[in-house]
Amino acid sequence: MADTKAFFKTYYAPNNAVLAVVGDFEPAEAKAWVEKYYGNIPSATPPPKPDLTEPRQEQEQRFSKDDKLASKPALAFAYHMPERNTPEYYALIMLDQILLQGNDSRLYQALVQKRGYSDGVSGGINSDLGNQFNYNGPMLWMGSIIYDPSVQADSVVSVLDQEISRLAKTGIDQATLDLAMVKIRSAFYDQLSGSDNFGRADLLAAFALFDNDPARINRIEGEFRKVTPELMQKTIREYLRPGNRTIITVNPLAKS
Repeated sequence: MADTKAFFKTYYAPNNAVLAVVGDFEPAEAKAWVEKYYGNIPSATPPPKPDLTEPRQEQEQRFSKDDKLASKPALAFAYHMPERNTPEYYALIMLDQILLQGNDSRLYQALVQKRGYSDGVSGGINSDLGNQFNYNGPMLWMGSIIYDPSVQADSVVSVLDQEISRLAKTGIDQATLDLAMVKIRSAFYDQLSGSDNFGRADLLAAFALFDNDPARINRIEGEFRKVTPELMQKTIREYLRPGNRTIITVNPLAKS
């Protein structure tokens, strides 16, 4: 209990938090309520932040797991992301759109439409806990697929490598970049304009907490427009290389 109380006192303090208020309200009235309900909570001395940096991954790692409840095999891949807010970070978000997001993505077309290995492929950046903006620290770009038992895991990995290699060799033209930009804008403004306003509050809070700059929400689109085909090639070479990834396969053991 003592540990729990100490943790709460240290980290659940106003100077370690951000409060975002969005919607139709009177600012003066909202500020008065914030002061009323939060103003008397004491601040705390934050401990030193731990060093979360990770060394460059040089070799691919592979793992497998037997699942007694699974009836089909599955595979997940993950690549280390560039540092947040760097040019390569924005480039990899665009690559996520090109390779993985939507039925027009390269991996969906190659794995589902062309070969029929599966009925879908999913994933993204911070996709299990949030989105590509509301995190701070090391992160992964990852994807997963549940595929037909007649397909070998190496065949799925081979398709992944082929699609990434094709982008690396032929390059990404401006038309492909423009299409990725359309998808990014659509997803971003859909998040901001949700009926409950949660997406807007979430991003304002994230940019305030991690960057001390909530107004960054108004400049995100401009950062993506700076991405060039040359930067995309550089990002592919460094971050989508096999040595930068980890693959896990699930072996199905459920009886039919």
